[in-house]
Amino acid sequence: MSKRKVFIFIGVLIFLLQPVVFPAFPMESSEPHYFKELSENILGNLLILIFFYINYTYLIPRLLFQKKYLQYGFSVFGGLLVVLLPPWMLFGSHLPPDFPELPIHPRSHDQTNFHKIQMFFSDVDHLVFLFGGTVFFSTFWFERMQNQKIKNEKLQAELSHLKLQVHPHFLFNTLNSIYASAIKKDDKTANTVLVFSDFMRYLLQDSYQNEVLLEKEIQYISNYIELQKSRLRNSVIIEFEKEGNFYNKKIAPLILFTFVENAFKYGVNPDENSEIKIGISIKENELNFTVFNRIVTTKNIESSNIGIKNTKERLMLYYPQKHTLEIKEDPKAFVVNLKINLI
Repeated sequence: MSKRKVFIFIGVLIFLLQPVVFPAFPMESSEPHYFKELSENILGNLLILIFFYINYTYLIPRLLFQKKYLQYGFSVFGGLLVVLLPPWMLFGSHLPPDFPELPIHPRSHDQTNFHKIQMFFSDVDHLVFLFGGTVFFSTFWFERMQNQKIKNEKLQAELSHLKLQVHPHFLFNTLNSIYASAIKKDDKTANTVLVFSDFMRYLLQDSYQNEVLLEKEIQYISNYIELQKSRLRNSVIIEFEKEGNFYNKKIAPLILFTFVENAFKYGVNPDENSEIKIGISIKENELNFTVFNRIVTTKNIESSNIGIKNTKERLMLYYPQKHTLEIKEDPKAFVVNLKINLI
């Protein structure tokens, strides 16, 4: 059972048992009205939960969000009657403890009816409060989930775009590099082709999951760096360090890659002092990721602001309150420090 289902189950159980833990009227189990009061409230809470489900799955999306306000209002009012009347008719119809007795003339029919109405509203007022809170909460939660869904779909679309934009010039240059090494019958050609194959397989297949094994994500970055090394040869100083046990840890795909790609985009120029340092370490469940690159002269390269903005949004979506991101930039260097709690 997923954590979400466990959370929902516990929430439903607590709501149903609310009359036991927090009764509407403080009563002892020995009092004659205790079990009637308890049964009435539990049944009322059960009916509220049923209405919550109907409201969330049907009434809100098909009536309220379709601007059918009159039908929605009648539906809510009907739901309120269903929540209040059956429990009161089955188990209510009695005075709650300490309810002030009214002087009723035995022949006064109006006073008797008024007394019953007063007794009814006194008996179910807490259910009215819970029902109103449920309607408000279900509407708020539905709207929140819709916004989250839209945001998630937007980020998924941006992620798909990011995968397609893993720079074509890099892929073409890598293929040209492989071709050149093949012409020269370089012994590293076969290994470069294998690394390139693993790189493309991860990009086109594995990265479409919500989470991937951290080992795979690191291997993907490692393959990217190896391909860059094969293309750039010894013209750039490249360091890649890994430390810690990455086994059985999971992470959102390509969440680190934008910063690595950005380093090679803005930190590589064979005619200048180019240097890139990348470090990934993990201690227990905290991932530390650092990227350093010297800023060099580059030509005809579009801004990386969109890619970094996308990554920031994905971090907020996947790791809210569980990550810190620091980006430092000056005319000489660009430094990224990212920490993620992977629990």
